[in-house]
Amino acid sequence: MKKLILILILISTVSCIGNHRVDVWKTLTIASGDSIIINKVKSPATLSIKNISDKEVEMVSELKMQKSISANSEFTYRLPKKSNLILKNKNAEMVSIHLHYSSNKPILINHKELR
Repeated sequence: MKKLILILILISTVSCIGNHRVDVWKTLTIASGDSIIINKVKSPATLSIKNISDKEVEMVSELKMQKSISANSEFTYRLPKKSNLILKNKNAEMVSIHLHYSSNKPILINHKELR
């Protein structure tokens, strides 16, 4: 009976591995002429980017998507596996964005894991 219970516990533990979601909300500032690089994601990620500045933020990607986020507007996109996104500030002043992402695995922003 104890072996059966142990086997059931192990099976339920193994079935839950990999099902954890990473949900991160972060406000980031992009200096004038600087950029934020969302490195190639290991798992599809849902991004919601809200531009909370008075200036436009340019987006660069190999994907077919809009090229910028207007001032005080929001952009939501499902970033596929192995894709990346660059947010560029070509304005004279710094801009701020509020980033929310949800994925099965953490994503790298500017080569660092964002938590």
